Amino acid sequence: MSISRYIRPTWRGWIIGLSGILWLLISLVNQTLFAFLLAAFAGALTFISLISALLSLRGINVRRGPAGDATVGQMISLPLEVINTKKRRRQDLIIQEDLHCAPEKTTLHILPPLPGRGKTILDRRVLAVRRGEFKLCDVILRSGDPAGLFFRECKFSLPATVVVYPPILPVPDLFLHKYEASPTTTGNPISTAGTSQDFYGVREYNINDGMRYIHWRSTARYGRLMVKEFERNAIASAAILVDAQEHFVSKTLLSNLEYQIQAAASICAHCAGMYCSLAFAAGGSKLTVLPPNAAASARYDILYSLATLKPGNMTMLPALNELLPLLPGNTVVFCLSLSDSLPLRNALDSLMQAGMDVRWCCAPRDLFSGKARKQKTREIIPSSSFVKPIQVTPETRLDQALNLAAMN
Repeated sequence: MSISRYIRPTWRGWIIGLSGILWLLISLVNQTLFAFLLAAFAGALTFISLISALLSLRGINVRRGPAGDATVGQMISLPLEVINTKKRRRQDLIIQEDLHCAPEKTTLHILPPLPGRGKTILDRRVLAVRRGEFKLCDVILRSGDPAGLFFRECKFSLPATVVVYPPILPVPDLFLHKYEASPTTTGNPISTAGTSQDFYGVREYNINDGMRYIHWRSTARYGRLMVKEFERNAIASAAILVDAQEHFVSKTLLSNLEYQIQAAASICAHCAGMYCSLAFAAGGSKLTVLPPNAAASARYDILYSLATLKPGNMTMLPALNELLPLLPGNTVVFCLSLSDSLPLRNALDSLMQAGMDVRWCCAPRDLFSGKARKQKTREIIPSSSFVKPIQVTPETRLDQALNLAAMN
């Protein structure tokens, strides 16, 4: 849909127009025929160029094709379809659009000659350099006259949304296999029999079963000894916690927040290939809580939350408190923080005391800004603390950090 059209003279148009006025004044003052002819030529050229520029975009429409999402470092497909509804051949068409997800925020593309009643598809591909959700709006189509005295612009409102996800790196075995369950026909994890305190079902008695596990009601029903069976804690359950407090974010090229978001996305992609449930919580500009769900289903919701995560003043502890009642006791918790504050330590200690496997990676701001942290400013780690963070720097490989966190 076209929302505005206008025409402007180029620098060449200004020169021709002003020179025509100047020759006209000279011819009136000196009664010179040659000056009058030059003024008439300049006026005629200006008028013809003006009419040509006015008609240059008449009957031209632009449509936006489906915009594809991408991850940082990949190419985004942003196709545009340019349609000529008139019989006259068009050329010298230029497409301009502001793309904040690309290295150059303003992109220019010169279109090939457009035949009468024809169309062309401009398959634009730009490199995604930053994560986020980007709104695409106006596309500017530009043309002019053959003499280059005027250019005509037409602005089309073509709203669309492009999501650039954080980069995903291969990560090592996160040692979740001991928790992993078997797949069901729906792809969700199932419970298996074991010796926990959660009731699973009944089965026939064998010589190794204790008498205290006999289920007397089922024994009377089936006429033989039946024993109670309990769930084995084999359902793989993972949770990803991301801290995005603006006060702790470094202002370097690779910030500590981007490092942790990349780590969270990589963990999410790894868990999506397993039969497990996955939960997510984050602070920042707003609280984000995604309850446990099958990892394959939760993957895109979590990646979208990571793509749109912005730093802010809200700590992730309220989100963690909201998520905590929904997590089973055998959950593997990946905490990706920007600080090792005492409230966070206490919260993670309580998770570990509840039987959860807590793996904590901390990316302090001073380590990413290149400043050495002074010993006197370091927070003293309480001797009663159960969880110890793995501190990472911009040079720390993600797979090494996750391996250390898993073994810590």
